[in-house]
Order: sequence, then C-alpha cells, then structure tokens
Amino acid sequence: MKPSVAPKPLTPSQMTLVLELLELRQLAPQETAAKFNRLTQVGTFSEAQQEAIEILFALDEDEIPDALFQFADDDARDIVRDELAHEARLTFVTA
Repeated sequence: MKPSVAPKPLTPSQMTLVLELLELRQLAPQETAAKFNRLTQVGTFSEAQQEAIEILFALDEDEIPDALFQFADDDARDIVRDELAHEARLTFVTA
C-alpha cells in the first residue's frame, strides 16, 4: 500500500475549474463527472489533487468553503473569496 501523498495546493486556473464543477454538479451530476474525468485524463490535476477533489464533492455544502481554502494556493484563495462572496449574495437575494 503506497503512502498517502498530500496534494499540492490548487492554482488559480485549477480552482476556477473546481468551482465550475461544484456549481455544475448540482444541476448536472453526470456531465460534471464526465468533465472531471476529461480533466483528469489530460493531466489537469495530480493524482493526489484528484483524490482531494473527489472528497470535496462528497462534503456537505457547509463544509465546502473551508475545504476550498485548504486546497487553494495563496493566489487561488482570492478566487475562492470572490466566488464565496458571490454565492452569499445569491443566497440572500429575495425574489
């Protein structure tokens, strides 16, 4: 059994893709899985990053923001902050 390798933090471009996948998964789970598979086949994410992203997909919605910050590098954290602020605004907008 090989030892578990800690994933490298996600870069801004990787984080953008992960955020897109997270948004898409609620509307189209099969398409999300297919897109994630395509991204992994072309080497967008390391094996350890792939495992971390799969765990991220299994988390409850309220656990995802903390996990995103843990997986992000310093530059990608800005993207997460911007996206979380956008999500919070959408949550509190009344119809």
